[in-house]
Amino acid sequence: MIKFFSNRPFWALSLISLSVSPLCVKQAYAQELHTQRSVHDQNKSQQNLLRAIQLIDRSMDVYFSGEDFKMHRFYNPFTKVRSEETASVWMYSASIEAVNAVLSGLKKQQKVDNGKLYKMYYSRYVDLLAKLHANAAYYLGTFTLTSFTQHKEWTVYAVDRVREKGKANVTGVLNVYDDQMWLVRELLEAYHLTGQDRYLQEAEYLTAYVLDGWDCTLDEKGKEHGGIPWGPGYVTKHACSNAPIISPLVTLYEIYKNKGDQIIAHSIDQKDKLTRIAKKERKADFYLRFAKRIYDWQKANLLNEKGVYADMMGDCYPDCSIAYETVNGVRYRKNTELRKAVGTCIFL
Repeated sequence: MIKFFSNRPFWALSLISLSVSPLCVKQAYAQELHTQRSVHDQNKSQQNLLRAIQLIDRSMDVYFSGEDFKMHRFYNPFTKVRSEETASVWMYSASIEAVNAVLSGLKKQQKVDNGKLYKMYYSRYVDLLAKLHANAAYYLGTFTLTSFTQHKEWTVYAVDRVREKGKANVTGVLNVYDDQMWLVRELLEAYHLTGQDRYLQEAEYLTAYVLDGWDCTLDEKGKEHGGIPWGPGYVTKHACSNAPIISPLVTLYEIYKNKGDQIIAHSIDQKDKLTRIAKKERKADFYLRFAKRIYDWQKANLLNEKGVYADMMGDCYPDCSIAYETVNGVRYRKNTELRKAVGTCIFL
């Protein structure tokens, strides 16, 4: 029999009977220690989640203004003045990512402490997510693009915010593919967190736009040049305009892998190297195929002999001696998902 004094730590126990097995004592100690650590971990995770909520709430107060959720690029905490310059869509997407992170944490905390934090904040943050998404339309604009495979009108996100929803200039260099990629990632996360189809639908639309930028032109041997340039107005192909889309593509594959939904895949005829081809393909196969193609392309073209990915290739005239390198944590984290999806070992 073991007696514990409630006002003392576990290790300060009193053994009533010396006949108690040392193994029983060790097991009891381990169980109590595990319980203490579990409670400590739960309290710590709740504390961190509350801190995140406080940071976001404060950021919304000082960086955003008006019912149209205008995000200012800078805020001076000493003068309490926001800058006139507004944030780019890339910066704006970070606010959506932050809200998604809190929603994810709240869902994980749903079974902790009788779901107290979940009940307090989940609905409010779902509403905040919806408002951020709705007001992202101040970055939206429509243009017609002649790409490698088609001539089509697209409605996508500009780099800069304008005064009226849907009226942004997105021609040429005024929209870039990586901005759409970051938004696709968060739209898919929002879909998983809320179950609202509108997030998935827009994510797939922007994914189609991004993949429309894939360079499917063929070299003299009939091999694709491959890679996605920074934007439709650029010729450089970057790590940031290729790696981030791997994650959404694997996610989309997971969504459709057990379904028969189809998509139109565009390419160039390998025989005459001119004819544009459009054919139906199963969505799951299409998304996974592109995830692997983009991964293989960046590894073959951007990875140097030191094991570091270059920031870009092309358009370095007149000085190509300057080396730009990038360390992209997103690439490594999401390539793990690609490895799981394809079922084979890939370079990470």
